[in-house]
Amino acid sequence: MGRRLDRLILVGSALGAREVRGSVEQELAGQDQSDLTLLDELITARVRQLLIRAFEHGWLPLDIVHLARRAGGRLVPVAAQVIGAYAEQANAARLAPPAWLDQLRAVTEEQLLFAQAAAGSPGLVAADVWRGGIGSLDVWCDVVQLAGVLSRLPKLEQVLPPPSAWGRQQARVKPTGSSERDVLLNRVRALLAKAEATQFAAEAEVFTAKAQDLMTRHALDEALLHGSAEQIEVDVRRVHLRSPYTAAKVLLLDAVGRANRTKVIFLDAFDIATVVGTPVDVDQVEMLFTSLLIQATRAMAEAGASRRGSFDRSATFRRSFLSAYAVRIGERLAEADRQATASYGTELVPVLQRQTEAVEDEFARLFPSTRTMRGGYLDQRGWDAGREAADRAVFTAGRLSA
Repeated sequence: MGRRLDRLILVGSALGAREVRGSVEQELAGQDQSDLTLLDELITARVRQLLIRAFEHGWLPLDIVHLARRAGGRLVPVAAQVIGAYAEQANAARLAPPAWLDQLRAVTEEQLLFAQAAAGSPGLVAADVWRGGIGSLDVWCDVVQLAGVLSRLPKLEQVLPPPSAWGRQQARVKPTGSSERDVLLNRVRALLAKAEATQFAAEAEVFTAKAQDLMTRHALDEALLHGSAEQIEVDVRRVHLRSPYTAAKVLLLDAVGRANRTKVIFLDAFDIATVVGTPVDVDQVEMLFTSLLIQATRAMAEAGASRRGSFDRSATFRRSFLSAYAVRIGERLAEADRQATASYGTELVPVLQRQTEAVEDEFARLFPSTRTMRGGYLDQRGWDAGREAADRAVFTAGRLSA
Protein backbone atom coordinates (compact mmCIF):
# COMPACT_ATOMS: atom_id res chain seq x y z
CA MET A 1 0.00 0.00 0.00
CA GLY A 2 2.90 2.34 0.74
CA ARG A 3 4.30 1.86 -2.76
CA ARG A 4 0.93 2.62 -4.30
CA LEU A 5 0.78 5.81 -2.23
CA ASP A 6 4.26 6.85 -3.39
CA ARG A 7 3.30 6.22 -7.01
CA LEU A 8 0.16 8.33 -6.63
CA ILE A 9 2.09 11.27 -5.16
CA LEU A 10 4.72 11.00 -7.89
CA VAL A 11 1.93 11.10 -10.47
CA GLY A 12 0.48 14.20 -8.83
CA SER A 13 3.82 16.01 -8.89
CA ALA A 14 4.76 15.17 -12.47
CA LEU A 15 1.59 15.12 -14.58
CA GLY A 16 -1.22 17.45 -15.58
CA ALA A 17 -4.80 17.06 -14.39
CA ARG A 18 -5.91 14.93 -17.34
CA GLU A 19 -2.99 12.53 -17.05
CA VAL A 20 -3.42 12.34 -13.28
CA ARG A 21 -6.99 11.17 -13.69
CA GLY A 22 -6.02 8.25 -15.89
CA SER A 23 -3.17 7.19 -13.62
CA VAL A 24 -5.25 7.45 -10.45
CA GLU A 25 -8.05 5.44 -12.02
CA GLN A 26 -5.54 2.73 -12.96
CA GLU A 27 -4.02 2.64 -9.45
CA LEU A 28 -7.44 2.35 -7.79
CA ALA A 29 -8.84 -0.25 -10.15
CA GLY A 30 -9.76 -3.50 -8.44
CA GLN A 31 -9.32 -2.17 -4.89
CA ASP A 32 -11.99 -3.19 -2.41
CA GLN A 33 -13.54 -0.75 0.07
CA SER A 34 -11.21 -1.65 2.93
CA ASP A 35 -8.13 -1.05 0.77
CA LEU A 36 -9.51 2.28 -0.40
CA THR A 37 -10.24 3.31 3.19
CA LEU A 38 -6.70 2.45 4.25
CA LEU A 39 -5.24 4.29 1.28
CA ASP A 40 -7.44 7.27 2.11
CA GLU A 41 -6.06 7.37 5.65
CA LEU A 42 -2.49 7.05 4.39
CA ILE A 43 -2.72 9.80 1.80
CA THR A 44 -4.50 12.08 4.29
CA ALA A 45 -1.63 11.61 6.75
CA ARG A 46 0.94 12.15 3.99
CA VAL A 47 -0.69 15.38 2.80
CA ARG A 48 -0.67 16.71 6.34
CA GLN A 49 3.00 15.77 6.72
CA LEU A 50 3.82 17.57 3.49
CA LEU A 51 1.85 20.60 4.70
CA ILE A 52 3.77 20.70 7.98
CA ARG A 53 7.05 20.49 6.05
CA ALA A 54 5.91 23.39 3.86
CA PHE A 55 5.11 25.50 6.93
CA GLU A 56 8.49 24.67 8.44
CA HIS A 57 10.13 25.73 5.17
CA GLY A 58 8.61 29.22 5.18
CA TRP A 59 5.29 28.75 3.40
CA LEU A 60 2.17 30.33 4.94
CA PRO A 61 -1.53 29.36 4.77
CA LEU A 62 -2.45 31.81 2.01
CA ASP A 63 0.63 30.72 0.04
CA ILE A 64 -0.69 27.15 0.03
CA VAL A 65 -4.16 28.27 -1.08
CA HIS A 66 -2.54 30.34 -3.84
CA LEU A 67 -0.64 27.28 -5.07
CA ALA A 68 -3.81 25.20 -4.96
CA ARG A 69 -5.62 27.81 -7.03
CA ARG A 70 -2.79 27.91 -9.60
CA ALA A 71 -2.97 24.14 -9.96
CA GLY A 72 -6.74 24.22 -10.37
CA GLY A 73 -9.51 25.90 -8.40
CA ARG A 74 -10.94 22.54 -7.36
CA LEU A 75 -7.90 21.99 -5.12
CA VAL A 76 -8.64 25.05 -2.97
CA PRO A 77 -11.30 23.39 -0.76
CA VAL A 78 -9.02 20.42 -0.11
CA ALA A 79 -6.13 22.70 0.82
CA ALA A 80 -8.37 24.77 3.10
CA GLN A 81 -9.60 21.66 4.91
CA VAL A 82 -6.09 20.35 5.48
CA ILE A 83 -4.88 23.73 6.74
CA GLY A 84 -7.83 24.06 9.09
CA ALA A 85 -7.38 20.55 10.46
CA TYR A 86 -3.69 21.13 11.07
CA ALA A 87 -4.30 24.49 12.76
CA GLU A 88 -6.70 22.85 15.20
CA GLN A 89 -4.33 19.96 15.88
CA ALA A 90 -1.39 22.34 16.45
CA ASN A 91 -3.40 24.61 18.77
CA ALA A 92 -2.64 27.52 16.45
CA ALA A 93 -5.30 29.72 18.04
CA ARG A 94 -3.19 29.87 21.21
CA LEU A 95 0.36 29.48 19.89
CA ALA A 96 0.59 30.93 16.37
CA PRO A 97 1.68 34.53 15.71
CA PRO A 98 -1.14 37.02 15.02
CA ALA A 99 -0.10 37.41 11.37
CA TRP A 100 -0.33 33.62 10.85
CA LEU A 101 -3.80 33.61 12.44
CA ASP A 102 -4.85 36.45 10.13
CA GLN A 103 -4.00 34.22 7.18
CA LEU A 104 -5.83 31.29 8.74
CA ARG A 105 -8.95 33.43 9.16
CA ALA A 106 -8.76 34.47 5.51
CA VAL A 107 -8.58 30.83 4.43
CA THR A 108 -11.46 29.89 6.73
CA GLU A 109 -13.67 32.74 5.54
CA GLU A 110 -13.05 31.86 1.90
CA GLN A 111 -14.03 28.24 2.43
CA LEU A 112 -16.44 28.54 5.37
CA LEU A 113 -19.25 26.46 3.90
CA PHE A 114 -16.84 23.82 2.73
CA ALA A 115 -15.16 23.62 6.14
CA GLN A 116 -18.51 23.19 7.87
CA ALA A 117 -19.49 20.37 5.52
CA ALA A 118 -16.15 18.61 5.92
CA ALA A 119 -15.92 18.81 9.71
CA GLY A 120 -15.26 15.47 11.33
CA SER A 121 -14.35 13.60 8.14
CA PRO A 122 -11.92 10.76 8.83
CA GLY A 123 -9.98 11.31 5.61
CA LEU A 124 -9.79 13.61 2.63
CA VAL A 125 -11.37 11.29 0.11
CA ALA A 126 -13.98 9.87 2.47
CA ALA A 127 -15.57 13.31 2.65
CA ASP A 128 -16.53 13.52 -1.01
CA VAL A 129 -19.85 14.93 0.20
CA TRP A 130 -17.87 18.19 0.38
CA ARG A 131 -18.14 18.25 -3.38
CA GLY A 132 -21.91 18.20 -3.55
CA GLY A 133 -22.13 14.97 -5.47
CA ILE A 134 -18.90 14.92 -7.51
CA GLY A 135 -17.67 11.37 -7.78
CA SER A 136 -14.98 10.00 -5.52
CA LEU A 137 -12.54 9.58 -8.43
CA ASP A 138 -12.53 13.34 -8.89
CA VAL A 139 -11.81 13.80 -5.20
CA TRP A 140 -8.96 11.27 -5.34
CA CYS A 141 -7.48 13.20 -8.28
CA ASP A 142 -7.69 16.49 -6.38
CA VAL A 143 -6.01 15.03 -3.29
CA VAL A 144 -3.28 13.41 -5.37
CA GLN A 145 -2.64 16.68 -7.21
CA LEU A 146 -2.44 18.62 -3.94
CA ALA A 147 0.00 16.07 -2.55
CA GLY A 148 2.07 16.46 -5.69
CA VAL A 149 2.10 20.26 -5.39
CA LEU A 150 3.20 20.11 -1.74
CA SER A 151 5.84 17.47 -2.40
CA ARG A 152 7.92 19.67 -4.71
CA LEU A 153 7.97 22.94 -2.79
CA PRO A 154 11.38 24.51 -2.16
CA LYS A 155 12.33 26.39 0.98
CA LEU A 156 11.18 30.00 1.25
CA GLU A 157 12.47 32.87 3.35
CA GLN A 158 11.12 32.72 6.91
CA VAL A 159 8.96 35.82 7.26
CA LEU A 160 7.20 34.35 10.32
CA PRO A 161 8.33 31.75 12.86
CA PRO A 162 7.58 28.18 11.71
CA PRO A 163 5.21 26.08 13.84
CA SER A 164 8.13 24.37 15.57
CA ALA A 165 9.11 27.76 17.02
CA TRP A 166 5.65 28.86 18.14
CA GLY A 167 5.65 29.81 21.79
CA ARG A 168 9.43 29.51 22.08
CA GLN A 169 10.55 32.78 20.50
CA GLN A 170 9.23 36.23 19.85
CA ALA A 171 7.43 36.36 16.52
CA ARG A 172 8.64 38.76 13.83
CA VAL A 173 5.24 40.23 13.17
CA LYS A 174 3.67 43.54 12.37
CA PRO A 175 2.59 45.45 15.47
CA THR A 176 -1.14 45.46 15.99
CA GLY A 177 -1.23 49.25 16.07
CA SER A 178 -3.82 51.52 17.60
CA SER A 179 -7.56 51.49 17.19
CA GLU A 180 -7.17 54.86 15.43
CA ARG A 181 -5.03 53.22 12.75
CA ASP A 182 -7.50 50.35 12.35
CA VAL A 183 -10.31 52.84 11.85
CA LEU A 184 -8.27 54.68 9.22
CA LEU A 185 -7.42 51.50 7.34
CA ASN A 186 -11.09 50.52 7.28
CA ARG A 187 -11.96 53.94 5.87
CA VAL A 188 -9.29 53.57 3.18
CA ARG A 189 -10.50 50.10 2.20
CA ALA A 190 -14.08 51.34 1.98
CA LEU A 191 -13.07 54.28 -0.22
CA LEU A 192 -11.05 52.07 -2.58
CA ALA A 193 -13.90 49.56 -2.77
CA LYS A 194 -16.24 52.35 -3.85
CA ALA A 195 -13.69 53.53 -6.43
CA GLU A 196 -13.49 50.02 -7.88
CA ALA A 197 -17.25 49.49 -7.89
CA THR A 198 -18.43 52.71 -9.54
CA GLN A 199 -18.79 52.95 -13.30
CA PHE A 200 -18.22 56.71 -13.24
CA ALA A 201 -14.58 57.75 -13.65
CA ALA A 202 -15.00 61.10 -11.90
CA GLU A 203 -16.56 59.47 -8.87
CA ALA A 204 -13.80 56.84 -8.74
CA GLU A 205 -11.20 59.62 -8.83
CA VAL A 206 -12.79 61.31 -5.82
CA PHE A 207 -12.85 58.13 -3.76
CA THR A 208 -9.27 57.14 -4.62
CA ALA A 209 -7.98 60.67 -4.07
CA LYS A 210 -9.42 60.75 -0.58
CA ALA A 211 -8.01 57.31 0.23
CA GLN A 212 -4.56 58.34 -0.96
CA ASP A 213 -4.63 61.59 0.98
CA LEU A 214 -5.54 59.74 4.18
CA MET A 215 -2.86 57.06 3.77
CA THR A 216 -0.05 59.40 2.72
CA ARG A 217 -0.56 61.80 5.58
CA HIS A 218 -0.92 58.94 8.03
CA ALA A 219 2.29 57.29 6.78
CA LEU A 220 4.30 60.48 7.17
CA ASP A 221 2.75 61.29 10.55
CA GLU A 222 3.63 57.78 11.75
CA ALA A 223 7.19 58.21 10.50
CA LEU A 224 7.60 61.39 12.50
CA LEU A 225 5.90 59.94 15.57
CA HIS A 226 8.16 56.88 15.73
CA GLY A 227 11.24 58.42 14.13
CA SER A 228 13.16 58.46 17.39
CA ALA A 229 12.36 54.86 18.27
CA GLU A 230 15.38 52.66 18.91
CA GLN A 231 14.29 50.12 16.30
CA ILE A 232 12.31 50.68 13.10
CA GLU A 233 9.54 48.13 12.62
CA VAL A 234 9.77 46.35 9.26
CA ASP A 235 6.96 44.25 7.81
CA VAL A 236 7.31 41.49 5.21
CA ARG A 237 4.23 40.56 3.22
CA ARG A 238 3.61 38.26 0.27
CA VAL A 239 1.34 39.27 -2.60
CA HIS A 240 -0.14 36.49 -4.73
CA LEU A 241 -0.52 37.34 -8.40
CA ARG A 242 -2.97 35.65 -10.72
CA SER A 243 -2.30 34.77 -14.33
CA PRO A 244 -2.14 36.00 -16.98
CA TYR A 245 0.55 38.67 -17.36
CA THR A 246 2.00 38.24 -13.87
CA ALA A 247 5.37 39.67 -14.92
CA ALA A 248 3.67 42.87 -16.11
CA LYS A 249 1.53 43.04 -12.98
CA VAL A 250 4.56 42.82 -10.72
CA LEU A 251 5.99 45.85 -12.50
CA LEU A 252 2.99 47.82 -11.26
CA LEU A 253 3.48 46.45 -7.75
CA ASP A 254 7.15 47.45 -7.88
CA ALA A 255 6.27 50.96 -9.11
CA VAL A 256 3.85 51.45 -6.22
CA GLY A 257 6.34 49.90 -3.81
CA ARG A 258 9.26 52.13 -4.82
CA ALA A 259 7.20 55.27 -4.37
CA ASN A 260 6.23 54.13 -0.88
CA ARG A 261 9.79 53.36 0.22
CA THR A 262 9.34 49.59 0.10
CA LYS A 263 11.29 46.94 -1.80
CA VAL A 264 9.66 44.25 -3.94
CA ILE A 265 10.96 40.90 -5.14
CA PHE A 266 9.18 38.41 -7.44
CA LEU A 267 9.28 34.62 -7.21
CA ASP A 268 8.21 33.98 -10.79
CA ALA A 269 8.07 30.19 -10.48
CA PHE A 270 5.08 30.55 -8.14
CA ASP A 271 3.69 34.01 -9.07
CA ILE A 272 4.44 35.32 -5.57
CA ALA A 273 5.85 38.77 -4.85
CA THR A 274 7.22 39.87 -1.48
CA VAL A 275 7.00 43.46 -0.22
CA VAL A 276 9.38 44.67 2.50
CA GLY A 277 8.77 48.00 4.26
CA THR A 278 7.37 49.66 7.35
CA PRO A 279 3.91 48.34 8.30
CA VAL A 280 2.11 51.52 7.28
CA ASP A 281 3.87 51.69 3.91
CA VAL A 282 3.27 48.01 3.18
CA ASP A 283 -0.44 48.45 3.97
CA GLN A 284 -0.58 51.35 1.54
CA VAL A 285 1.27 49.47 -1.19
CA GLU A 286 -1.00 46.44 -0.94
CA MET A 287 -4.23 48.42 -1.00
CA LEU A 288 -3.17 50.83 -3.72
CA PHE A 289 -1.78 48.06 -5.93
CA THR A 290 -5.01 46.07 -5.66
CA SER A 291 -7.11 49.09 -6.57
CA LEU A 292 -4.84 50.20 -9.41
CA LEU A 293 -4.72 46.71 -10.90
CA ILE A 294 -8.50 46.54 -11.03
CA GLN A 295 -8.65 49.95 -12.66
CA ALA A 296 -5.78 49.18 -15.05
CA THR A 297 -7.50 45.99 -16.19
CA ARG A 298 -10.67 47.93 -16.90
CA ALA A 299 -8.73 50.62 -18.79
CA MET A 300 -6.89 47.95 -20.79
CA ALA A 301 -10.18 46.39 -21.93
CA GLU A 302 -11.52 49.79 -22.94
CA ALA A 303 -8.31 50.64 -24.84
CA GLY A 304 -8.40 47.36 -26.74
CA ALA A 305 -12.07 47.76 -27.64
CA SER A 306 -11.55 51.30 -28.91
CA ARG A 307 -9.05 50.29 -31.59
CA ARG A 308 -11.10 50.68 -34.80
CA GLY A 309 -14.10 49.05 -33.20
CA SER A 310 -12.48 45.70 -32.50
CA PHE A 311 -11.23 44.34 -29.23
CA ASP A 312 -7.48 43.77 -29.25
CA ARG A 313 -7.03 40.40 -27.56
CA SER A 314 -3.33 39.90 -28.26
CA ALA A 315 -1.21 38.97 -25.26
CA THR A 316 1.56 41.31 -26.46
CA PHE A 317 -0.81 44.28 -26.53
CA ARG A 318 -1.99 43.59 -22.99
CA ARG A 319 1.47 42.97 -21.57
CA SER A 320 2.66 46.16 -23.22
CA PHE A 321 -0.29 48.11 -21.87
CA LEU A 322 0.28 46.95 -18.29
CA SER A 323 4.04 47.48 -18.50
CA ALA A 324 3.68 51.04 -19.82
CA TYR A 325 0.97 51.78 -17.26
CA ALA A 326 3.31 50.63 -14.48
CA VAL A 327 6.25 52.68 -15.75
CA ARG A 328 4.21 55.86 -16.10
CA ILE A 329 2.47 55.36 -12.74
CA GLY A 330 5.90 54.94 -11.16
CA GLU A 331 7.08 58.23 -12.65
CA ARG A 332 4.08 60.14 -11.40
CA LEU A 333 4.10 58.46 -8.01
CA ALA A 334 7.73 59.40 -7.46
CA GLU A 335 7.04 63.04 -8.26
CA ALA A 336 3.93 63.16 -6.06
CA ASP A 337 5.82 61.54 -3.21
CA ARG A 338 8.57 64.15 -3.45
CA GLN A 339 5.97 66.90 -3.22
CA ALA A 340 4.19 65.34 -0.25
CA THR A 341 7.45 64.75 1.60
CA ALA A 342 8.66 68.29 0.95
CA SER A 343 5.52 69.73 2.54
CA TYR A 344 6.56 68.22 5.89
CA GLY A 345 9.86 70.08 6.06
CA THR A 346 13.44 69.00 6.67
CA GLU A 347 12.81 67.16 9.94
CA LEU A 348 11.31 64.27 7.96
CA VAL A 349 14.50 63.65 5.95
CA PRO A 350 16.59 61.85 8.62
CA VAL A 351 13.53 59.89 9.76
CA LEU A 352 12.87 58.55 6.27
CA GLN A 353 16.57 57.79 5.85
CA ARG A 354 16.49 55.60 8.97
CA GLN A 355 13.43 53.81 7.59
CA THR A 356 15.12 53.26 4.25
CA GLU A 357 18.19 51.76 5.90
CA ALA A 358 16.09 49.45 8.09
CA VAL A 359 14.08 48.24 5.08
CA GLU A 360 17.21 47.66 2.96
CA ASP A 361 18.90 45.75 5.79
CA GLU A 362 15.92 43.43 6.23
CA PHE A 363 15.59 42.93 2.48
CA ALA A 364 19.27 42.01 2.20
CA ARG A 365 18.92 39.58 5.11
CA LEU A 366 16.00 37.79 3.49
CA PHE A 367 17.16 38.00 -0.14
CA PRO A 368 20.96 38.11 -0.36
CA SER A 369 20.89 37.13 -4.05
CA THR A 370 18.58 38.86 -6.53
CA ARG A 371 18.49 39.60 -10.25
CA THR A 372 16.75 42.23 -12.36
CA MET A 373 13.74 41.24 -14.45
CA ARG A 374 14.10 41.70 -18.19
CA GLY A 375 11.33 42.76 -20.53
CA GLY A 376 10.42 41.24 -23.87
CA TYR A 377 8.98 42.42 -27.20
CA LEU A 378 6.43 45.21 -26.77
CA ASP A 379 3.45 46.24 -28.87
CA GLN A 380 3.77 49.99 -29.53
CA ARG A 381 0.00 50.52 -29.55
CA GLY A 382 -0.33 48.80 -26.19
CA TRP A 383 2.59 50.79 -24.77
CA ASP A 384 1.13 54.12 -25.91
CA ALA A 385 -2.33 53.20 -24.64
CA GLY A 386 -0.93 52.23 -21.25
CA ARG A 387 0.92 55.51 -20.82
CA GLU A 388 -2.18 57.45 -21.87
CA ALA A 389 -4.26 55.61 -19.26
CA ALA A 390 -1.66 56.34 -16.56
CA ASP A 391 -1.56 60.01 -17.58
CA ARG A 392 -5.31 60.25 -16.95
CA ALA A 393 -4.73 59.38 -13.29
CA VAL A 394 -5.63 62.23 -10.92
CA PHE A 395 -3.37 63.45 -8.12
CA THR A 396 -4.05 65.35 -4.92
CA ALA A 397 -1.68 66.36 -2.13
CA GLY A 398 -1.21 62.64 -1.57
CA ARG A 399 0.39 60.30 -4.07
CA LEU A 400 -1.79 58.80 -6.75
CA SER A 401 -5.49 58.87 -7.51
CA ALA A 402 -6.65 56.83 -10.44
